[in-house]
Amino acid sequence: MSFLEESWEEREEKSYKEIFGDTGPGIFTLSNEIFSRMDAKSIDPRWLTHGVFKCPPTGSRDKWAYVTSGMSNPWEEEKPEEYSGLGVEFVMETENEETWAIKVLQTLMAYNLLLAAGQMGNFPPLNYGHRVPLALSESIRTMMFVRPVNFPSTFSIKSGNVDLLQVVGLTSSELKAAKQTSSEEIRDKLISVTGGLVACKERVSVV
Repeated sequence: MSFLEESWEEREEKSYKEIFGDTGPGIFTLSNEIFSRMDAKSIDPRWLTHGVFKCPPTGSRDKWAYVTSGMSNPWEEEKPEEYSGLGVEFVMETENEETWAIKVLQTLMAYNLLLAAGQMGNFPPLNYGHRVPLALSESIRTMMFVRPVNFPSTFSIKSGNVDLLQVVGLTSSELKAAKQTSSEEIRDKLISVTGGLVACKERVSVV
């Protein structure tokens, strides 16, 4: 196998199995339609191999987990770097099996790929603390990227390190508070009040 294939396989077959257990029926890949909705100037065919795994609860985790795969592919490298590819993958937790969680992560992943390709203006790729205006409902209208609470924040594959960025929704008042303080402070508040970083369409604001 090539360096890319070995790194890809290590992430999905070793690291993800260790972190998430069962990774579900297969990967839900990105489509041209997702990028077209974002007015992408061009679509790299490699992006269409990226996708989301749906991981059911395990003996040690009672929530559903959804994790992206592909942004950390070392497309251009043949040797280890500090970070593999874009150096990130996204994860989301839900109480129940939710189709919308897959769509949310697909959208955020496509957006990040376009950011990295310079197609969304002069903005850096998504990272810890970033907030994106993507609505789940009338009350949850922003997605925030934070350090995970139930998963490692970083794992390593042969091509380099990969940071796991957990995605959680914010209410309008939580977004306002995050702007006044920090994403980290709202993350800690969510954990202390709700017990974790579970994404849901409707919940009472913690501020």
